[in-house]
Amino acid sequence: MRKWLLAAVAVGVLALGSTAVAGSTNVAITAAGFTPQNVSVQAGDTVGWTNSDAVRHRVVVTGANCSLVLDPTQSSSCAFPTAGTFNYDDPGTGNTGTVTVAPNNRSVTLVASRAVGIFGDSMTLAGVVSSKAAGEKVTVVAHPVGLPETRTDVTTTAGGNWSLLVQPRVKTTYQAVYDTATSASKTISLRPRLTFQKVGRHQYLVVVLGSHSFAGKRIDIARRVGGKYVTFRSATIGSIARTSTTSVVYFTTVVPPGTHLRAFLPQSQAGSDYIEGHSNFVVQ
Repeated sequence: MRKWLLAAVAVGVLALGSTAVAGSTNVAITAAGFTPQNVSVQAGDTVGWTNSDAVRHRVVVTGANCSLVLDPTQSSSCAFPTAGTFNYDDPGTGNTGTVTVAPNNRSVTLVASRAVGIFGDSMTLAGVVSSKAAGEKVTVVAHPVGLPETRTDVTTTAGGNWSLLVQPRVKTTYQAVYDTATSASKTISLRPRLTFQKVGRHQYLVVVLGSHSFAGKRIDIARRVGGKYVTFRSATIGSIARTSTTSVVYFTTVVPPGTHLRAFLPQSQAGSDYIEGHSNFVVQ
């Protein structure tokens, strides 16, 4: 019966260990007792025990529904999801200790150098962790529209500051994760990159760059009238063989000399992963 109970406890220990979070502290079990005897963590953290003695030891935590059986050199942990004070002991040895769990007040911030960019632009994400310590791990989670999530780990510098240079390919929402804390989300919107060129006397080319082709979409051609651009014609974007990121519009139009021309991709044509775009201007 005793062997069966020990096996059941061991299974429980493995399950607890697999759910351990980053915030944790460790206690050594020696022939003289627990070292350190009393530890402090925050809600959501774990406390690990390592048997540094030559004989088997037990750790029974009152009020935390956690009981460990550790042979020499073995380690395992208990999770503490709620604040409070929890006593633990090694039955039969008289060795005791205390885990003090404070409310979790960890936090991490995230700001972006720009909220709107053009395809191909780079932006800087930055923030600070509540510990204000260097060497902490922050995970930046990116949620690009229509693309898989990505995670990038960065390490804090002096004062708990962190930064990351990113180059989103579509509209992307970012969050920073520090231990059990998550920052507010920040979305960077992107415009397709439109480049307007004069290639002949009355001939023009608009190159459209994005994470995918905009072939088949409508582009508006506008001229400046009285200080604002007014659309006077539209054209259909065409594809280019062997590339899915570049599409073009080639057209001919006759306008008076000195006319300022510009190309616009309206929101209805940009799709859900981009916002409306506009090109540079050219002069006839």
